[in-house]
Amino acid sequence: MTIDVPAVGPRIQRLRTALGLTQRALAEPRYTAAYVSAVESGRRVPSGEALAHFADRLGVTQTDLTTGRSPADRVRLLLRLVRAAGVARTDRAEAEATYRETVDAAATFEDAILGARALLGLADIALRAGQTDVAVAHVGRAEALLSGASPHVRAEAVVARAQVVGRSGDPRYATFLLAEARDTLLRDGYPDPAMLLDLHSELALWHGELDDEPAAADAAERALAFAVLPDPAGVAELHLTVAESLLVDGRAAEAEAAAEQARQAARQAASSVQLAACRRARGRRRWSTGDVAGALMDLTAAHAALVAAGYATAAAECGVELAEIYRTIGRRDEARESLGPAERVEEPEVRARAARLRGLLRADVGDRAGAEGDLRAALDGYRSAGRRRELATTVLLLAEWLQRWDRPDDALDLLHAGLREVELLGDRR
Repeated sequence: MTIDVPAVGPRIQRLRTALGLTQRALAEPRYTAAYVSAVESGRRVPSGEALAHFADRLGVTQTDLTTGRSPADRVRLLLRLVRAAGVARTDRAEAEATYRETVDAAATFEDAILGARALLGLADIALRAGQTDVAVAHVGRAEALLSGASPHVRAEAVVARAQVVGRSGDPRYATFLLAEARDTLLRDGYPDPAMLLDLHSELALWHGELDDEPAAADAAERALAFAVLPDPAGVAELHLTVAESLLVDGRAAEAEAAAEQARQAARQAASSVQLAACRRARGRRRWSTGDVAGALMDLTAAHAALVAAGYATAAAECGVELAEIYRTIGRRDEARESLGPAERVEEPEVRARAARLRGLLRADVGDRAGAEGDLRAALDGYRSAGRRRELATTVLLLAEWLQRWDRPDDALDLLHAGLREVELLGDRR
C-alpha cells in the first residue's frame, strides 16, 4: 500500500476532530496520544496495523486514509460511466466528456478496468462518427490496460476490435476474432452471460454481412438466449437509483454491486442494434422453416428497434422482409405499408428490392401497368447496385409476367437483352 505521507496525518486529524475524538481516544488501547500526535504532524509514518486501527476507530477504510478517496468515490465514477453509456447516442458531447474524465480519474485510482471501459466508450463514439483511426487508438489503449485482466473482461476489447475491423471492410476477420474470444471463454471456464451475449450478437451481425445466413441464425439464437431483460434500459435505471440510495446511506459495497448490475443491463440496452440484427436473422430462419408467427414476431421487433435507433437503411430492409411475408400470407395492405420506408432511403439495392415487391403486389391485383413500371424500376436499381444475381432473377420474373399478359414478343426481347446484360455485368459487391 502506498501512503501519501504529507496528507495522511492531516486527514486523520480532520476526521478525528469531526467525530469529537481526542488523540488519546483515537489511540487507545494499542497506541499512545503521543504517537497519534506524531502521525498527525507528519513526524511518523503509520504502519499498516496502525492504519487499520485508526480507520476502524474513525469509521472509514484504509484507502480513505492513504489516498483521500473512498470506495464510494469509485462507485460514483462507475455510475457516471454507466450513465454516459446511456446518453452516448443522444448527447455525444456529454458522453465523450464523461468518458474522458473517467479515463483520467481511473488512472488516479489505478483502476485499469474502469479506464479501459471508458476508452471503449470513446472508441464507440468515434466509430459511429466515422473516425476509425481515433477508434483504433482508443481500442489499442484499452487492450493494453486489460492485458492482465481475466478473459471475460479482455473480451470487451475484442468486441470493440472486431467492430473496428468489420467496419473497415474485413467482416471475415471480425468473425474470426469474435469466435476465438468466445471459444476461449468457454474453454477456460469464463462463460460470462453478458459477454457471450455481446460476442454472439456481433457474430450474427458480421455473419450476416458475409451472407452466411445459417451461421448468422445460429449466432442469433445463442445471443437471444442471453438477452433475458425485456426492458434493459429501464432495469439499468432502477439499479442506478438503488446504487445512488445505497451510497447516500454509506453502504459502498452494496452500491457497487447495484452499479455493476446497472452496467450489465446497460450493456444489453446498448446492444439494441445488434439484437435487432439477431431477431432479423432468426426471423428469416423461422420464415424458411414455415414458422410464420415466429417470423413476424421477430421481424416486427427488429424493425421497431432499428427505427428507434435511427438505422433507416436497415429498418427499410427489414420492412421489405416483413412485406414479403405479408404478401405471401395475403395481407397486402400491411405489405404495402411495410414498404413505405424503403422509398426514403438512397441505397439502390434496397429501393430495387422494394420496387420488385411492390410490382408483385400490383400484379396480384391486376394492375399491369403499375406492376411493369415497378419491376422495371427494380431492374434499374439492381443494375445500378451491380447485383448480378438479383438482376437476373428480376429479368426472369418480369418476362414471366409479360408472358402471362399475352406479350410473348416483349418477354423474349427482355430475356435476350436482360440476360445479355447480366452476362456482361460484374458483381461489384
